[in-house]
Amino acid sequence: MNVELRHLRAFVTVATELHFNRAAARLHMSQPTLSQTVRQLEDALGFTLLARTTRSVTLTPNGQMFLAEARAVLERFDGAMRQAERVSSGLVGQLRLGHLIGSAIDHMPAILRAFHETYPDVSLEVEEYDFRSPAAGLDTGASDVAILRPPVDLPAGSEARLLRSEPRVACVSDLHPLAARAEVSVADLLDQPIVAAPGSGTWRDYWLLLDHRGDNAPPVVYEAATFEAELQAVASGRGISITPATAARFYARPGLAFPVITDAAWCDVAVVLPPDPLPAARHFAHLAARVVGEPAAV
Repeated sequence: MNVELRHLRAFVTVATELHFNRAAARLHMSQPTLSQTVRQLEDALGFTLLARTTRSVTLTPNGQMFLAEARAVLERFDGAMRQAERVSSGLVGQLRLGHLIGSAIDHMPAILRAFHETYPDVSLEVEEYDFRSPAAGLDTGASDVAILRPPVDLPAGSEARLLRSEPRVACVSDLHPLAARAEVSVADLLDQPIVAAPGSGTWRDYWLLLDHRGDNAPPVVYEAATFEAELQAVASGRGISITPATAARFYARPGLAFPVITDAAWCDVAVVLPPDPLPAARHFAHLAARVVGEPAAV
């Protein structure tokens, strides 16, 4: 007969209580079933573990030796199961966070700090993605959760939670005719040579104001994968760009101006989960929304 964990647990409980009825009550089983289970263990081992009389139960010398080993086995097994439960509930393990450059730049330190404090046993790996990868690794499976700027082409079934919204602004050289204005309209920008993100897709089209252009192609003059490359191109006079208002706060420098586009829809930052997300990823999304203070579904 193979020895099973139920045999060890039955023996250890009787050895602890030294009373079959009390042990049976702890194990939620009948006393005859418990006695039979211990007998099966003794038969498998080939020696007696418990000395039984009508009035007492005591451990044999072999039983005392085996008790220490049986307890160690059960402790290791129970510990492994507790750890597995923590892993399956997202309290232990690894989590890969994809972060689109510039997204939630003012909130990221607080989000990461809160996650480390709340889930100290989850190892969070943060990867920053440039404008060539606006899905921040969710489209390739390289990220378990991402902070990015919709609209983005994502796998069907992805879940997004809005973190914040802000105006879109035009980034122009300080020598540009629009540089002196605090506000501009979309119509002011459509004929301007423009700096774009590399590649193609919904995200690039959004920042090119494609939904305002009808059949007219945007006059793209340069492609930039990072804020630095984009702003350098604009400052040198190659063209304008469309960017979040955050850029004016964190990337402003001499040679640039950032008039607000008054009639363009505001842009969003969201934390996004892939289909069938890891529990730890869902924990991260809820926590990020709580830290920023604007939880909402996109």
